[in-house]
Amino acid sequence: MTPRLGMHFDDLDEAYNFYNAYGKLAGFSIRKESSNRGKDGEVVWKRFVCSKEGKTDEKHWIGKELVQRRRMETRFDCKAKLQVKLDKSGGYVVSMFVPQHSHTPATPSKRFMLRSHREVPESKRQLINTYDAANVQSKQQMQVFAS
Repeated sequence: MTPRLGMHFDDLDEAYNFYNAYGKLAGFSIRKESSNRGKDGEVVWKRFVCSKEGKTDEKHWIGKELVQRRRMETRFDCKAKLQVKLDKSGGYVVSMFVPQHSHTPATPSKRFMLRSHREVPESKRQLINTYDAANVQSKQQMQVFAS
């Protein structure tokens, strides 16, 4: 389902989960960008953006030379975003939706690797905790998972 202006969510987690699910189908990862709180401390609006939004910070460059070690470019000034604002009913309503991306989407075979879509199943998480409690080294844990 595609987001649209005026959509209603009960809370910010529901809005995030919806946009993240939409992003997974569309082939992009999302992140929380910014928000604003009212005088009572409640979030008045929140913006979720494509993880490739923005540009590399200028302070890392001197002329055309990178100050720190060279890393792969991950930001492409993508404008895709979803913004929700607090509704009078206490929920949140979509106030801005920009669907256009400045990059190609991930292929279906690679979408599970995108940052906001990575998940460790509960069964594996419990097994990892059990191995940690038994002082099994990480390398040995990974060998078990690989087999």
